[in-house]
Amino acid sequence: MKYDRLGLLQGAGNSTTTSPLVVSAAEKLREAGCDVLSDRAELSTGWPMPREDVIRKSDALIVCGGDGSILSVARCAATHSIPVLGVNFGQLGFLSEVEASGLAQAVDKLIEGEFTIERRLMLRARWQDREVTALNDIVVRRESSLAVVRADVHVDGLLLDHYVADGVLVSTPTGASAYALSCGGAIVHPKLKCLSMMAICPHSLRARPVMLAPEQVICVDIAQRSLPAMICADGQDVISMCSNEPVIIEKAPFDALLVRFSEKDFFSMVHAKLVDRT
Repeated sequence: MKYDRLGLLQGAGNSTTTSPLVVSAAEKLREAGCDVLSDRAELSTGWPMPREDVIRKSDALIVCGGDGSILSVARCAATHSIPVLGVNFGQLGFLSEVEASGLAQAVDKLIEGEFTIERRLMLRARWQDREVTALNDIVVRRESSLAVVRADVHVDGLLLDHYVADGVLVSTPTGASAYALSCGGAIVHPKLKCLSMMAICPHSLRARPVMLAPEQVICVDIAQRSLPAMICADGQDVISMCSNEPVIIEKAPFDALLVRFSEKDFFSMVHAKLVDRT
């Protein structure tokens, strides 16, 4: 498969200087006959446009930045079924397919159609008339960082446990290497289709992470005394909630689509990113 309209994005908008590597990639794409859409004038074939329009109008997206930038774009692109190629210009680069030095070669492969698309499970949280999606995780916690949240957690309508903790975190296999890892969660291979639920810093000796099937529905029922609370999606979207209406967390009706050039050795990547990193 080849794409005619490619979105090319760097970092979090126009606040930083465009990398010469990204400018060179835009030139190579145009030479191959591709229209380049971007929010930066020096990258765009035509006029620059808002980032949301770039995502919506592209056949595929190249995102040059850290995990936060790739995560933000991939979440939005998923709602339009648009694949994303992550290029690591940051530190960790868990979501990226190539490093910055490999951008030129990655563009060549994209132009020639030498890639596959990997689907990643996403989450959706619903409460009141609000809804938010996440690729990594969804967290329900108190607005005050010094106060605990009290919540009953049900799975498919059955009580799992009552938690007194800093919060409740539900993550995907993609998010297992993010906040969930810091909370003592398991390393989960991205090929698994599952959800992970855990209490954050629980005031309990028995609370442990729980692995669930992707079809199962989690209900977080917050006690009135724990309000105001907040819901956080991927550490980026933070929404305040003042009502103790239950929060429903489940598999999203769409997946994130990531461009892959080869089968990755997941465990080597874990070592490189999390064990051997200095």
